[in-house]
Amino acid sequence: MRDVSVPLLRIAPVRAAVFRFVPALLALVPPACGRSPGPGATTTTSTTTTTSTNVGAAEPPQGASPPDDGGPSDSPTTTTTTTTTTTTNGDGGQAQDAAAEPCSHVPGVCCVAVQPLGDVPAEEVEAVAGALREMYGFEVRVLDPVELPQSAWYEPRQRWRAELLNDFLRGRVPEGCDRIAGLTTKDISTTKGDVEDWGILGLADMPGPACVFSTYRCRRKVHEVPPLERLRRVAIHEVGHTLGLPHCPTYGCFLEDAGGKAETIDRETFLCDVCRERLGWIE
Repeated sequence: MRDVSVPLLRIAPVRAAVFRFVPALLALVPPACGRSPGPGATTTTSTTTTTSTNVGAAEPPQGASPPDDGGPSDSPTTTTTTTTTTTTNGDGGQAQDAAAEPCSHVPGVCCVAVQPLGDVPAEEVEAVAGALREMYGFEVRVLDPVELPQSAWYEPRQRWRAELLNDFLRGRVPEGCDRIAGLTTKDISTTKGDVEDWGILGLADMPGPACVFSTYRCRRKVHEVPPLERLRRVAIHEVGHTLGLPHCPTYGCFLEDAGGKAETIDRETFLCDVCRERLGWIE
């Protein structure tokens, strides 16, 4: 009987050569159904659609025009390939190219800087910052205090002109912020109608980058609403002007005209639907 066995020494090199290619072959095998790629992995799925027109076809494909001579087409074979690729990220989700979520409740305005003018108590600064975060969803950046500019001092009435304070503030909007709100404990004023110097709670660009408001009149004739709550409402009112909100005729709206009286602020407790619609919050 013929011995067909192969010496082991001759088999070993062949077996070793096969085993060297096993890892490369396994890498070509897709993961088992239901398995997700590991973290950071990327998978690509391609779909290919091929359409062919054969020489001598008895009739044209559906929807195509017949040959001019009524006979079979004698054009060469053509192939059209469409490839659709879907890429998933490492956690198996669709690759995300979506726009970032809005940075605040107000389109286009993300950050408001609060600029203390002079010595302002920390609780008043925080009351303003908290009101703006809660109402408008802004990032609020509290700046280091600066002295009120002497250019805004109104000697005849011994107080500060609000429009000149806003001129000062416009040039101090920090990088990354969209608005600046000046806060002071000093009395402020502006011209109103025929009155050259009218004491006010605040003044704002409408719309624009700057506004300023004072705690001075918030502390006068206090009844049920404490001065800090008044200040919060004044901040919402004046920053609302910088966003383009005019004075509102709705009784009790935050944008109702105070007429220079702190008592009017006491009844302002909400932002009405008209103002919300102007901000794009409702349709």
